[in-house]
Amino acid sequence: MITMIDRKRFLELVEKHLNRNCSKAEEAELEKYYHVYGQRLFDEIDQRKIRLQISQRIMAHAKKSKYSLDEKHKRRTLLRVAASLSILLVLGMSSVLLLPIKQVKFITVASNLGEKTQVTLPDSSSVTLNAGSRITYPETFNGDTRDVQLSGEAFFKVTHNPEQPFIVSTTGLNTRVLGTSFNIKAYEDNTEVKISLATGSIQISRSETILATLEPDQQMIFDKTSENYLVETHSTSNDTFWLYNIIKLNDHSFSETLKIMERWFNIKLYVEEIDENTAKRTISGKFIDPTLEEVIQSLELLCGSKISYKKNVKL
Repeated sequence: MITMIDRKRFLELVEKHLNRNCSKAEEAELEKYYHVYGQRLFDEIDQRKIRLQISQRIMAHAKKSKYSLDEKHKRRTLLRVAASLSILLVLGMSSVLLLPIKQVKFITVASNLGEKTQVTLPDSSSVTLNAGSRITYPETFNGDTRDVQLSGEAFFKVTHNPEQPFIVSTTGLNTRVLGTSFNIKAYEDNTEVKISLATGSIQISRSETILATLEPDQQMIFDKTSENYLVETHSTSNDTFWLYNIIKLNDHSFSETLKIMERWFNIKLYVEEIDENTAKRTISGKFIDPTLEEVIQSLELLCGSKISYKKNVKL
């Protein structure tokens, strides 16, 4: 019986096993490590998070192997080798592993109020963040999916990869794509999430339930309070004018219009007095390359009241 782990030999066997180069004798040797240590320690020690990371690393390594692994062999590999590697972690040997365990590093990029920010993701997908928005993504996409989190508004151009779907998480909704372009508006202080498709196809789900599959020039509007949603035909260009420095208002409420202007110019607007009817009025129109003075003058005409502002609002 094996009474102690020969670290160098063990790592050599793991590498051979993943590349399916083990002889029968070497497979039996690796099995001994598993049966002696794995079955005894694997279930007793609470290392779920560590084992998940190990499994992800092994799968990423296996995908790069010159040999393809069938599903049965993948499962066997994951259970046995992850158990064996967890033994080394228990013994404090993780620093010398052939497949080192790393915490996934996440990157957050924020676009300040009054700004738009361009982001290139690890898979070469591009994201344009509107003012007051932020995106969080891993340093590398190693798993079965490419997962990012969005708060605010962004336009995505996703690199096509059917083997690794791209998923955007926003306020309880998941937008799943293979490769396409679309706009998501999901500011935390808005009551609605709006997802508009420009090209390709996207699938939108909530809590594992598929809500809609959009075609180009369709939009889904999700009410965060009631959790009701609507899919309608909608020109996506109406939602992407901001990319070209154009503010497009399409039956926006007065309060929503104020929020748009505040984010756009990095200001806080103060309306001296406004009656109830004016507050309920919806506004449509376009501001092309707008200036702050032009916008304030227009809003004052609409509401019939003086508007002041404060600059440099923090995100």
